[in-house]
Amino acid sequence: MITGSIIQAYLICKRQAWLLSRQLVGEQDSDFLAIGRLISQESYSRDKKEITINGGKVDIIRLENGEIKLVEVKKSSRMIKSAKFQLLYYMWKANVDYGEIRIPKEKKVIEVHMTDDARGELLNLMNEIEDIINRDKVPKAERKKYCKTCSFEYFCWS
Repeated sequence: MITGSIIQAYLICKRQAWLLSRQLVGEQDSDFLAIGRLISQESYSRDKKEITINGGKVDIIRLENGEIKLVEVKKSSRMIKSAKFQLLYYMWKANVDYGEIRIPKEKKVIEVHMTDDARGELLNLMNEIEDIINRDKVPKAERKKYCKTCSFEYFCWS
């Protein structure tokens, strides 16, 4: 089953997406994950947080002017494309047309709209992901800049 986390992982590393699809969890004690958890806990304290949508968790859900808005909170804008598609997936599953990616440390708010083009890109991406995660073998490890902060670093490179 595809989740928002698998979509985000796929755009960064196909191997990580395959591992997550088998419910394998990387190291949970890294400083990078701790910073992310802290930002999530301390930001937007008045909002309802970590709402489960089809196996994934959207960070914040708000009701504004009668419309539901989904919000993902990120540590930085470095991997914004993967964050956008993660949010689009949650929006698609919840039948919501508007969401935001918020980056508190950078004081950025990035609007995300569910347009026909965005929906088409998301569905194409999901087809690519299905192809990868349905394979019997894990994709070969490829050294990337992101590997230094990945919770699966030791799994791939030790």
